[in-house]
Amino acid sequence: MRIGLWVGVPLLWAALLVLGDLWLFGTPAHPVFLRIEIELAKTLSAAGMFAAALSFRRGDYLRRAWILSAMCMVFLLLRDVFLIPWFEKLALPIDTIRGMLVVLANASLVWGTFLLARAWKVAGLELPGTRASRHLVFAAAVVWTLLIAGPAIVSNFQTLLRGDPEGLVGMASSIGDVAALILIAPLLFTALALRGGSLSLPWWLLTASMVGWLFYDATLEMLPYLGASPHAVRLTSEFFRALGCLFGMSAGLAQTRVVRAAGRPSG
Repeated sequence: MRIGLWVGVPLLWAALLVLGDLWLFGTPAHPVFLRIEIELAKTLSAAGMFAAALSFRRGDYLRRAWILSAMCMVFLLLRDVFLIPWFEKLALPIDTIRGMLVVLANASLVWGTFLLARAWKVAGLELPGTRASRHLVFAAAVVWTLLIAGPAIVSNFQTLLRGDPEGLVGMASSIGDVAALILIAPLLFTALALRGGSLSLPWWLLTASMVGWLFYDATLEMLPYLGASPHAVRLTSEFFRALGCLFGMSAGLAQTRVVRAAGRPSG
């Protein structure tokens, strides 16, 4: 299996994003370029994960896990549809609809990632390291995630206390982010439990995808406090969003290759 391809494509995509952004920044084409890139990245991520799901038989454990992960991107794409200015003219609670779609996306991601992260248990594998070391790594993931996403939860809670219902949607979304990102540690342990090789590759790529999303949230929360310009914050966050999406695509396609090579076993 060409590991370099699965890793290289996301890195190349993110690099081209940076080059295109720097080239077009300040021109009318810049926002169009960014919007097209974002929607393509989400679509490719969903397609890769759906491919992984369809490589398993109906009813297989991993088929359900990959479908749920892919649905995260589907919900986000639906949310982006409501960014079209035409919808603002309709007598609909557009902001609430967008917020609920983000909540559904996060819920789908958390559930799917949880199922993928416990694949080691379903397969009867032993996790590497001692129980204490695993708990330490998990605790570190929890602390790091709360440091990054915690302020958004507090901010949305304050918005809710002011009587704005949008705060509830934002808080639920932020809690979903925290829950999903905490699962980075179990994903990493699952990759290690598979002892390397092609079988572990999808889980390494999934871990890389979640790390990309972790840094996406981190840049949005931290860079403004460090005095970064709005453009620097946007470009850096989009770089990590691209990595999160494209590593998710690679993980799904790598899983598809593994299943086909094994002759479509039950998962």
